Amino acid sequence: MQRTKPKSKNYFSRILITLIGVAFIAWGLTTLALGFVGTKATALITDIRREGGERNEVKRGRYTYNIGYTFGLPDGKNVNGVSKYVGDAVYLKADGKSKISVRYFSFFPAINALASDTKPGIGQLLFMVIGIFLIYIMNKRPKKVNQKT
Repeated sequence: MQRTKPKSKNYFSRILITLIGVAFIAWGLTTLALGFVGTKATALITDIRREGGERNEVKRGRYTYNIGYTFGLPDGKNVNGVSKYVGDAVYLKADGKSKISVRYFSFFPAINALASDTKPGIGQLLFMVIGIFLIYIMNKRPKKVNQKT
């Protein structure tokens, strides 16, 4: 039996896809952690913008919106945040008076999310499963092939 050297592998793509998988897992865990240990705050909606055109879905008239908000910390500093929302064609413009509930880490307020996005659900689980899948696919050991000569 003669062993041959494995073909040159593209390590850059393996590392890149693995890092993307780690980011998916971190995103899912972070939003889940915000729901359990995040500090609640009330944020002021500063901006609502529609992103692109109509979504390509079965239900017509659905759009993606970017929601910008700001909230105050106990020490008086203001923190800005942004989130995405999927809704219908009718939406309100930011009037500077609308408020929304957010959660943030008290030790690092830059990591924050809308309270509705931090509730445990299928979204966090999907992010983590996709991340694990990407890491597994990119790093699984190749099967040994027996070559008869």
